[in-house]
Amino acid sequence: MIRLGLKVWMEDRVEKMEFEGPPVRPRSSADSRLPVRAVPEQIGRYQLCFELASGGMARVYLARAAGTPGFQSLVALKRIHPHLAQEQEYVDMFLDEARIASRITHANVCSVLDFGEADGEYYIAMEYLVGEPLSRVQRRVMSNADERASKLLPARMARIIAQACEGLHAAHELRDADGESMCVVHRDVSSENLFVTYDGATQVVDFGIAHARQRLHHSDAGQVKGTFPYMAPEQMTAAVVDRRVDVWALGAVLWELLTLRRLFLRDSDVNTMYAVLSSEIPPPSDFRSDIPAELDEIVLKALRRGPDERWQSAREMGRALNRYLASQQDLVGTAEIAEWMAELFPTGESRKRQLMEIARSSTGPAEQVLRTDAGQSGATWMRVPQTLSRWMPPAPPLPASLLVMAIGVVTVLAVVALDWMR
Repeated sequence: MIRLGLKVWMEDRVEKMEFEGPPVRPRSSADSRLPVRAVPEQIGRYQLCFELASGGMARVYLARAAGTPGFQSLVALKRIHPHLAQEQEYVDMFLDEARIASRITHANVCSVLDFGEADGEYYIAMEYLVGEPLSRVQRRVMSNADERASKLLPARMARIIAQACEGLHAAHELRDADGESMCVVHRDVSSENLFVTYDGATQVVDFGIAHARQRLHHSDAGQVKGTFPYMAPEQMTAAVVDRRVDVWALGAVLWELLTLRRLFLRDSDVNTMYAVLSSEIPPPSDFRSDIPAELDEIVLKALRRGPDERWQSAREMGRALNRYLASQQDLVGTAEIAEWMAELFPTGESRKRQLMEIARSSTGPAEQVLRTDAGQSGATWMRVPQTLSRWMPPAPPLPASLLVMAIGVVTVLAVVALDWMR
C-alpha cells in the first residue's frame, strides 16, 4: 500500500507538469505542511480513520459511525478547523453549508447525512464518494497522449457537465416549507468541486460559500466570494448574483475540459479578473478541430458576459448538452463514463475500497501517516491504524542518488567532528 501511495503521488506530479496553458502563479497548498496526528480521534459518534483533505476552513476525514460490529457506516466527515470554531462568522458559514446541503436530495449532489457539535467542535457527515475530483480526471487526461487525442473526449466531458447541470438545478430550485424559493447559488463551481464517481455519476460538492435567502452569514457589501478563474463578471464586481453565475462557471469548466487549457487563469489575481471581465473568449474548436459547432455554441452561450444572454438555468444548458449527445454516433452515457474511469484509474476504485475495509476493521488510533492522491488543492494524507501497520509491506529502498548524498553528509560531519576534537 505504501508503494501504491508513492506511485499515485508521482503520477499526480507528472499530470501537473504536463498541463497546457499560460503560466500559473504558485498556490499555497498543504504540500508544505508536516503531517500531524488527528486530534481528537473521536468526534461525537464518529471515529476518525483517515484524513482525506484539508482546506482553508475545514478538514475532511473518512470516519466510521458507531454501530453494531460489521454494520458500521462510513462517512466523509467535515470538521471545521479548531481556530475557526472560535469565530462566529466561520461557524455561521459552516452551519449554512450544513443547512443548505442537507435539504438537497438529488443523485448528482453529494448527500449530507448528519450535522452536529461535540465538545465544542462542529462537523458535517457526508456521503463518502468513491471516485475522483474532476480536476484529477482532467489532469490524468492531459498526461496521456491517447486520451488527449480520443475522439470521444468531447462527448465524455459533455456528459459529465450535463449531469452537473442537473445537480445544480436541484440546488437552485430548493424551496422552504412554505414553498418559497431559497434562492440557492453555489458560487464556487469548479473542476475541484465536481466529483466523478467510479459508477459514472457526477456529484456537486462543497456548498461552503453558497448564497441562500435564509443564511445566517451574509457577505459584507463589496465582498467577493468564489474562485477567480470561474467567477462570472457580475460576481466579480460584487453585484447581485443568481443561478446564472453557476451557469457561467459550468461554461468555463466545460471550455477547459474540451481544450485542456486554462481559459481565464493568469499569473496574478488582478490579471485573472481582467481576463474574466474583458478578454476575448475563443470557441473551443480553435484548439481542438473535432469539436462540433453545436458544442461550441453551448459553451459560448454559457460564457456570455450579460446574464440575460446566457442559458437562464443549469437545466436549460444540460438539455442542450443532452441534445448534442443524442445526435452523436457513439453512445456516451453513465455506464460508458464508468468504464472510462476504470481505464483512467485502473487501481483507483479497488484502492479506495481497500481503504474502506481498513476503516471498517480498524480499532486502534491512527498513527502512521501515508501520503496519497495529492489533489490540485493540496496534499492528502492517509492515516493508517497502528493495529494494521504490521500488515503493510516494507517501504521501498532509497534511490541510489539519495544514498550517496546521505553517505556524503555523514562523511562531512565526521571530518568536522574529528577536526573539532583536535
